[in-house]
Amino acid sequence: MNCFEAKDRIIDLILGELTPEDEIVLKAHLEICSICTEELEFLSTCFQVCKESPGETCECQFVETYWDEFVVSVHEKISHEKMARNFPIYIVLPITLSALAGIFIGWYFFFRPSPRETAQQNPSFYDRDPYEELYELSPEETENFIKMVNQRFGGE
Repeated sequence: MNCFEAKDRIIDLILGELTPEDEIVLKAHLEICSICTEELEFLSTCFQVCKESPGETCECQFVETYWDEFVVSVHEKISHEKMARNFPIYIVLPITLSALAGIFIGWYFFFRPSPRETAQQNPSFYDRDPYEELYELSPEETENFIKMVNQRFGGE
């Protein structure tokens, strides 16, 4: 049984309108759930105070309908309350996102290299002349290079 089902049946437990099976299930839930137990204690106290107060002198149906409506209105107000969250994600998430955005903006303005520095750090492939490297080889290295090219591309 979850808390929403338990809250629907707490008033029935107080009024004694539950079946024995439902009562056992509800009491098992109340043993593990402190929120529902607090609600049961609060409603029980409210009903005890209301029963001990001097009743109406009128013998009409007003008294019974008033208490029936009272029970429903109290139950509705309690059932609409939100259960307490253990972790305040609605507070932590915006703070975390703001901090990450601040770090990114700080890096962007203060630590990223300028385009000129980036261009100077990385020499272009086209700045080198591959033929110059070939001319710098010794005669043995040149022969080995030619053999390797012929083997690779099917020359002589």
